[in-house]
Amino acid sequence: MWVLSTHRAELHFFPSPEEVPDGYAALSHVWNKPSDGPPEQSFQDLRKIQDSCAKDSTNPRDFVGEKIRRCCELAEKHGYKWVWIDTCCIDKTSSAELSEAINSMFRYYALAHVCYGYLRDVPDLYNIARDDAQARVFRQSVWFQRGWTLQELVAPRFFLFLSGFWQVLGSKADFAEMLERAQGIPAAVLRLEASHTEFSVAQRMSWFRDRQTTRLEDEAYCLLGLFDIHMPPLYGEGRNAFRRLQEEIMRQSADTTLFAWDGQGLEEDVCSCLLAPSPSTFVEMDVTYVAPRRNEERAHLAHNDAALEYQGELHNDVTFSIVPEGVLAHIPLIVSEGKTFADLYWSVRGGSSRVLLCLEASSSQARASHRPLYRVCSSRLELIDPPTVEGSGRYIIDGRSVSASWRTILIKHRPSPRRLPGQLSDPRTPSFIPPMPMQLAVHAPFRFDEPHIKKFLHQCPADRVDIRNAEFSRASAGIASSSSSSSSSSSLAPTTYIFRHATPFPVSADLIPATIVIKVGRCHVEALPTPFQPAPIWATAAVVSPSEAYTPLTEERIVALSNDAGHDCLEDHVSRWPGLRKEFGLELESWSGQRYRAAMSLSFTHCPISPGRTLVLDASFRGFEGGGAEALP
Repeated sequence: MWVLSTHRAELHFFPSPEEVPDGYAALSHVWNKPSDGPPEQSFQDLRKIQDSCAKDSTNPRDFVGEKIRRCCELAEKHGYKWVWIDTCCIDKTSSAELSEAINSMFRYYALAHVCYGYLRDVPDLYNIARDDAQARVFRQSVWFQRGWTLQELVAPRFFLFLSGFWQVLGSKADFAEMLERAQGIPAAVLRLEASHTEFSVAQRMSWFRDRQTTRLEDEAYCLLGLFDIHMPPLYGEGRNAFRRLQEEIMRQSADTTLFAWDGQGLEEDVCSCLLAPSPSTFVEMDVTYVAPRRNEERAHLAHNDAALEYQGELHNDVTFSIVPEGVLAHIPLIVSEGKTFADLYWSVRGGSSRVLLCLEASSSQARASHRPLYRVCSSRLELIDPPTVEGSGRYIIDGRSVSASWRTILIKHRPSPRRLPGQLSDPRTPSFIPPMPMQLAVHAPFRFDEPHIKKFLHQCPADRVDIRNAEFSRASAGIASSSSSSSSSSSLAPTTYIFRHATPFPVSADLIPATIVIKVGRCHVEALPTPFQPAPIWATAAVVSPSEAYTPLTEERIVALSNDAGHDCLEDHVSRWPGLRKEFGLELESWSGQRYRAAMSLSFTHCPISPGRTLVLDASFRGFEGGGAEALP
């Protein structure tokens, strides 16, 4: 590993952390973004400074950045000759060295004699443990929001928090109880009274909470040390990195709480999988793994034929393996009142409750295997009382005594490989806007680009959009048709954008079931030539009437709403709008019956690709952000 000499900030190489003479200090910090100050100095930057100073016999420490210099000075003051800083002690131009560093990061911090946690956004505080206001400032540091700092907090023995002015605030042992409440990491782990390995996979995953990483792949790589996993980093694989991490944990650990995560708020195709999409789905998962007793002990405790038969089936134990169709699992299954549960030996609340994994048969059977295929239910976990006799194979579910039987089944482990046109297998954004074929032609009559749609989704009370009548046609592409027949009904239908929210949108302690509809079409009534199109473009914006907002928006209603080409030629033709822009007033009614007024606008500009024949639509919504909707009497 490379380390810096604290008195000169010169790079030196040692074969391993153990071979650094007299030990070393380490720095845990948040890397600067462009808005935070000067960029972090790299390995190459320090080599250049070192080579330059060697020529005129100056001290390189006087020329490095402030963060590196202050860290070296503090470590030297505390009696350390060497310090390790991740920004400049890893040659990131070498893929082999970068891979070794990522896989050794936990070890580097664990073997440091002291680790400094530099909180650049925290002032000098002297009573954090007793002053709630100071504690709040401390806990809100961006340092606690980054993924990499989790293992950097857990791994070292002696950890000192530093203020933005490089003053010691206290140690992780001093703040252990406060950090347990805020971060979920047990105080015993922070004080090294207990090893992090004593906690279940789900519990360790839950320590990640809402932390973030700059690169999506680092959600997995920053957790390698917590699970003693080694795997090569592959930047560019996205969230597949976290799936690889889970597969490695599954191969090396019998702890089945890897599957005990919360799918609330996720798409059905994601939450029905056995493997989690992100470590943040384990938040507050205090599920422990209770290893089953040996068969001889169980058989000794059980005194009935059914239990003895159950014990005889245990010779294989719980096993999991990855196959192309899913996870091949040999597990005890429980069927009760048409519901299926898997007992993976989970418990909560000190063992007072057992936790079962809820399964359901999948409609898409795996063709390459004769095994039955299951998927995880949307309500993943079921709490029940523990069996009255451990190992008896009897469970009380909904007041009924049921037994488990051992089965070998397939469980869906990742989302379906089938995707919509234009959809990536690993989307980096939470919402997917499907492509609109009609606007992919060079001379499309108009375009409503994805960034504009996402901006409108963010502004208005909606979290998804349905797009109708956006199919490609010769007419939409501006290609003359060889047929002289009149326009078909499909070509007359406007392109419709239906913005909806999964649940009523909160406004001023009220709830509004809002559905906003934007339509853009071409008028075949007033087909006069204009500078824009052979047929004029018209556009409208409206909200589903309050009386209809309480009725489910069925597919039939969506079709009828989308195909309605009714409009006012004088009011709705874009060419008649001043500056190609128009304001729309919206009136919405809440669950309580209160009516609210909001406003939105539609504006068009000429497309730079085809300025004479294509318009670009933009939509803006005003009224709900910050509770700004105007209540009507």
